[in-house]
Amino acid sequence: ATKKWITNMKVILFVVVSLILFASGDARWNRLDDPVRSDQAISFKIALHPQNLEQLDSLFWSISDPKSPLFGKFLTNDQIADLISLPESQIRSIENYLHAKEGLVCEVVTRRSLHGEYIYVDTCVGQANLIFPNLHLSVYSHDQEDRQILRSAVIMDFHENLHFLGVPQELHKSIAGVHYLTDIPVERLHSAQTGKDVFQPWQKTDKELNINEISQYFGATNNGISPQSLQANNGQVRQAVVEFLGAPFSPSFLQTFQQKYNIPLNPIAKIIGSAKNETSSIEADLDVQTITSMAHNVQTWDFVFDNLDLWSDAIDTIMSTPGAPRVISSSYGTSETFYGKALATSESVGFMKLGLGGFSFLTGSGDSGPDLDPKSCDRYDPVFPATSPYVIAVGGTKIDGKSGVEGWWWHSGGGFSNYFDRPRFQDQVVERYLSVAKMPPTSGADGEEIYSTTGRAIPDVAAFAAFYPIFWEKFYPIGGGTSAATPQWTALIALVNILRYQKGVGPLGPLNQTLYGLKNGVGYDVTQGQTYAISRSSCSRIYFPGFEATEGWDLTTGLGSPRFQTLVEQLVDLGNSN
Repeated sequence: ATKKWITNMKVILFVVVSLILFASGDARWNRLDDPVRSDQAISFKIALHPQNLEQLDSLFWSISDPKSPLFGKFLTNDQIADLISLPESQIRSIENYLHAKEGLVCEVVTRRSLHGEYIYVDTCVGQANLIFPNLHLSVYSHDQEDRQILRSAVIMDFHENLHFLGVPQELHKSIAGVHYLTDIPVERLHSAQTGKDVFQPWQKTDKELNINEISQYFGATNNGISPQSLQANNGQVRQAVVEFLGAPFSPSFLQTFQQKYNIPLNPIAKIIGSAKNETSSIEADLDVQTITSMAHNVQTWDFVFDNLDLWSDAIDTIMSTPGAPRVISSSYGTSETFYGKALATSESVGFMKLGLGGFSFLTGSGDSGPDLDPKSCDRYDPVFPATSPYVIAVGGTKIDGKSGVEGWWWHSGGGFSNYFDRPRFQDQVVERYLSVAKMPPTSGADGEEIYSTTGRAIPDVAAFAAFYPIFWEKFYPIGGGTSAATPQWTALIALVNILRYQKGVGPLGPLNQTLYGLKNGVGYDVTQGQTYAISRSSCSRIYFPGFEATEGWDLTTGLGSPRFQTLVEQLVDLGNSN
């Protein structure tokens, strides 16, 4: 049973909830012979060339550097738009092209994205064929899921399709590519199984902790934040979870969970988006139960999106929502290979914008160690968006049931990005790690590179990821994974932001280099253990050696697990000039 589950569920061996949900490597889209009606509705997205990326990147690192005079001086949406969007004349030229033949079949509705680097288009198939004369749309069906899409008969990446679609040459300098016409969606993510039968023998000694024990362990229970101060905060400091695949949580499950552990009832204050499914998602329930119970009475929002094709759409929604929480937890991701370098790089700009706007974005680093490329089966393939340098990647730890010592979690996601360069603030810790750790080979027997140590390294931090009870469908399954760890860290950052608010200081915003610069660390340094890369169903081997934990930062647990007081002492007064 375990072997079959490994094959079908992309090998999350002993986690009841795959708290970062992974895409299957075997899914296929099949082109059908079904006719496509000319009046059938279709939507696509024009990606424009973002401007001033070097300047924006420099600003990001300045506003997140406590040593910089720009620290904490976040940008407004208008300021970001002024820097990143094309000149108005170029955007109008594209809009004129899209509307040039409007009405011959149906109307064309266009709107610009929040910061002007995308144009969304709603029209019909017949009109789209007039705009792009080589399009020739067909119906494609997913062979593992009940869904269909419209795409061109010729499939290619978005950044390669301008010539094929027949976009006028004079517009190529402004358009990076067209989404949703020639590109197959990034594979949907699949939730893991539930039940104790998926656990491996070596994990039988791991200790189960409930949410109160975890909160106490991290020192968040007696946090110095009184109910009166929370009331005075009046929702000014908020936290949020992000769900994809239309995944709903159950309000009744949340209430039951909080009642079981004597936690003040804290329902979700606001839901942005709408759930596509009637049955609650174990992932969504895990996220909301964890984050609300770690940060008592802190106002929590839930952003719900359907597809994970493009993070930029979700980020625009978050940043355009008035009063949106500045601390965001996400438990979704998929391997870099499924995105490709061009798309991952383009989408990473969205996380840079979040940071420029003063948001802290935390995401799980994965549940399969370094992970493996499903095509080559011998190249490490870490998880995006954790590999974006603009986010905080959260790995996993566990508590040994015999010694009571916190240690590494076997499948904590970690490794080096194949797409993003290592940020400067990681240079010192990574080079030290490489000098002391016993590393797996960087190339295979055929000489092909397995991983490169020059890429962005993950995770940044870690928290409790194994033997984790939640309430779902009237029982408490044992859950785990890095998306149990991610809302734990997110809740602690929200609590720190409340203490900052009480002192008249703004939110922490993007935290990466701030955390790496803390003299006293983030809390507890995990120093022993080794992760394993787990193969996908298309690979013959199951295990590959991963990375070991060492003193200091490592590729297993990053800087370590949090201790709330340690964070408070070093973060509450950052940027406070009083």
